[in-house]
Formats: sequence, structure tokens, C-alpha cells
Amino acid sequence: MVERKRIELAAQEIFGQYIQNEDNSTYNFTNMFIWSGDGFITYGLTDDCLVLFFQGKKQPLSVSYPVGKGDKRAAVLNVSSFLEEQGFRPVFRNLSDYMVKEMEAIFPGCFEFIEDRNTADYIYETEKMITLSGKKLHAKRNHFNYFKNNYSYEYKTLTQADMPACMALFDAWVAEKGGEEDMTASRNAAVKLLEHFDELPVRGGGIYIDGKLSAFSIGEPVSEDTALIHVEFALDYRGLFNVINSEFCAHEWTDFKYVNREEDMGLPGLRQTKLAYRPAYLLEKFNAVQIKPLS
Repeated sequence: MVERKRIELAAQEIFGQYIQNEDNSTYNFTNMFIWSGDGFITYGLTDDCLVLFFQGKKQPLSVSYPVGKGDKRAAVLNVSSFLEEQGFRPVFRNLSDYMVKEMEAIFPGCFEFIEDRNTADYIYETEKMITLSGKKLHAKRNHFNYFKNNYSYEYKTLTQADMPACMALFDAWVAEKGGEEDMTASRNAAVKLLEHFDELPVRGGGIYIDGKLSAFSIGEPVSEDTALIHVEFALDYRGLFNVINSEFCAHEWTDFKYVNREEDMGLPGLRQTKLAYRPAYLLEKFNAVQIKPLS
């Protein structure tokens, strides 16, 4: 029996024991902590492995691939049985390519692996995010230059003391969007991230126009060569998103070859924006659906 537990801040140390140098944003503690909501994402331990459980109003209970140095075979068997006992077909979500290969080697022919394009992480070269060099980023560079030529601004590294201003900016950003979508989950995630800024392994940067915070971004290192960007918000100034993106990378992430800007969630506008920045590659993710009994 696998016990499902809420992802509280105290679980950060537990996650650190099982997950290191993992570029897949699904397995990042900060990500899971701020988006766990009312039990939408939980975790459990089995066979010296950690697993994540996912369940929403319209999404049946499913699980991540086990991570850690324990017995993956036993962990998959236990989790699969747990899902079946709860009345759900065993589905393992958000597997990286190496996880797919490992799972197929352990259980050959027992799972169908289906790519989920909506959850693929966008990985960019940090240097290109800073310089916006090359013909393919010409339009982004034009917006960047327009902002720099028309506004006097200052970049600052953020501290916990700046978090109330970040929250006010987030609410102003939502107001600018005109309530076009339900932002409750996003606001709840932002609140958790900002309230626990000093307790999480994150860094933040902000753009100030005339002394007022007008854009901010928060991220963290996740592996030896990759940083993960959790949030990025900017008021409606032409080129400001380009500037906070570039300046944040320039001031905080020059020691990392790549920045992971997470998935597009299948949103057409967000996908277009992320593709326009010309990712170095997409970190593909797969769902594993059990099609044969495990043995």
C-alpha cells in the first residue's frame, strides 16, 4: 500500500534525497509544491523510490515514473496495483525519454508509450536568451531595443522583501488581461512561491521603471547545466517581456548552458510565443499506459 501525502514545504528535503540533476520540470520540488493546490498533486514513497500522484476534477488518478535509487521494478508493480485497487487503469505520466527506455527494459511490451506534446519542456541556450542574436530572433531583438531606447530602467536581484511588490504586480498583470480566464490556480501558485521565496532554492530578478517594479522572473538551478524558470510576469510595455527574459538570464544564469522555460500546456498563443524564441530542443515527455499484466 502506497500512502499519498500532501506536498508541504517540509517535504523539500525528502524530494532532495530522491531527485538530483533532473531537467524534467515535472520532478522539480518547487514546481510540485506551488502547483499542488488542494491535493491535485501528491507524493508517496515505495521501495526506496519517490512517485508523484496526479488527479484533477476531470483527470483520473495517475502517477509519475518512480525516481530514486531504489527498486524501480518493485515500485512500478506496487504503484500499478495501488491504482487498480483504487479503480483506475495504471497510467504513468510525464516520463522523459530515458525513463521510457528504462521502463520498457524492465517490462517489455507491457506499456504503450504516448508522447504528450502539451507537456514538453522548452529548452533554450542561455547565451541566445541574453543576446537575442541571429536572424531568427530579429523580431525579439527589435522589441528589446525599442524598450531600451524608450524607457529608463534598472534591473535588481530580488529578495524576500520584494515579494509584496511582486504580488501586487501579478495582480496588476491579471487585471490587464481583463479576467479573460480563471487565474485562481495561477494566483495560488504565485502566492506560495512568493511567500516561501527564502525557503526555496530560487533566485529572482526584477525590472524597475521609474523606481516601480514592472516585471519580474523567478527560477532555480536544476542540474549542472540547466536552470528552470518558474514564473515571468511583465506589465504591458512593448519589449518588457524580452528585457526581463534577457536581463534575468544575464544576471543570474550565465553559469548555465540552458534555461528550461517549461511547457505550453497546449495553449496555442503560449506555444507560438515559446517557439518564436527558437528553443535549442524540446524535452519530450511521454505517458505510459499499461496494456498487459505485469509480472
